[in-house]
Amino acid sequence: MDLALSHPWVLLFSPLALLPFFGKHLTALRYSSLSVLPFDPLSFLLFTLLKLIGAGVILLLLIALSEPYLKEQTVQRLGQGAEIVILLDRSASMNENFAGRYFGGAAKESKIAIARDLLSDFIKRRKDDFFGMISFSTAPIHVMPLTQDKTAILAAIDATRSRGRGVTNIAPGLAMALDYFQERPLTGSRVILLVSDGAARIDLETQSTLTQLFHQYKVMLYWVYLRDDRSLALDSKPTNANETTSPEYFLHQFFQSIGIPYKAFEAQNPEALQNVIDEIGRLENKPIQYTEKIARQGLAEYCYLLAISGILILLFARYFELKSERHLSESNSFSNR
Repeated sequence: MDLALSHPWVLLFSPLALLPFFGKHLTALRYSSLSVLPFDPLSFLLFTLLKLIGAGVILLLLIALSEPYLKEQTVQRLGQGAEIVILLDRSASMNENFAGRYFGGAAKESKIAIARDLLSDFIKRRKDDFFGMISFSTAPIHVMPLTQDKTAILAAIDATRSRGRGVTNIAPGLAMALDYFQERPLTGSRVILLVSDGAARIDLETQSTLTQLFHQYKVMLYWVYLRDDRSLALDSKPTNANETTSPEYFLHQFFQSIGIPYKAFEAQNPEALQNVIDEIGRLENKPIQYTEKIARQGLAEYCYLLAISGILILLFARYFELKSERHLSESNSFSNR
C-alpha cells in the first residue's frame, strides 16, 4: 500500500505522546507502612496499559490531523466481457416505427426509442464490459470513449432523444469506431455493435481501408438491422440489384467478405430486437483483462474512530478509579470514628 500524508509537519508534535508517562496520575493514600504492601502485578500491568492507551490516543489524533491517505492505485483485473463500441444510427428513418410510420425522436414507438431502451438494459446487465458510443447519420459524432463508467454511457444513450436527421452513411462511422481501438492493448474481445435500419454505398477504396483496420485491430462486427415491413431480408438478393436501390444487401455481402467474425441480426419488431440484444449478451461473455483505477482513499476517519475508542476506555477506567477512591474514603472515615 502506498501511504502518504497531506500535512506531515503535524507529526513533529509526536513527542507529546510521551506525556502520559510523566507526572502523577493516582491519588495518594495514607498507609502505615509501604513495606507491608505486596507487589500487585495486575495493577501495575493495568496502569502501564492505560498509559500506553493514552499515548496511543495522542498519537492517533496527531496522525488524523496530518490527514493520511492511500494514493491512487492502478490494479489489473480479470473479468468477463468485451470492449464494445456502439455505432448507433441517428438518421431520419430511425424516427419511424417498424411499420414505417414516422414518429418524433422521443416517441416510444420509434425504432431509436426502442433501441435506446434495450441498449440501456443491455449495458446495465454487463458487469466488466468497456463501452464506447458513436452516433451517425450523414457524418459520425464522437459521443463517448471506451469506458466502464456505466452512468456516463447510459447518459450518452439517453441523449439520443432528439429527432434524428440526415441519411445513413455507415462508412465514416465504422472508421471512427475502429479508431477507438487504436493504441489500446488487446486484452479481450473487441466488438463494434452496429445498430441501423439502412445502409449506403461504400466505395472500393474505403472498403479496402476498413478491411485493413478490422484485421489490424482484430475487431468483430455485429450488425443489428432494424428492418421494417417494406425492406428485404439481408440474404434476399433483389431482382434489379444495384448499390443505389439495395445498399443493405451489398453492405451485408461486404461484411461477409472481410474475413472477420461477423454476424447480422434482423429485427422486425421490438420483441425480435430484444432477442437479438440477449443473444449478443450471451455471445460476448469471454475473459477480459482490464486496468482499474482505485481512487485516493482518506484514512483520517479511521484514526479518529480508534482515538475515540481509546478515550472511552480511559473514561471507563477513570470511572472505576473514582468509585474505588470514594469507597476507600468512606472506609477511612468509618475506621477513624
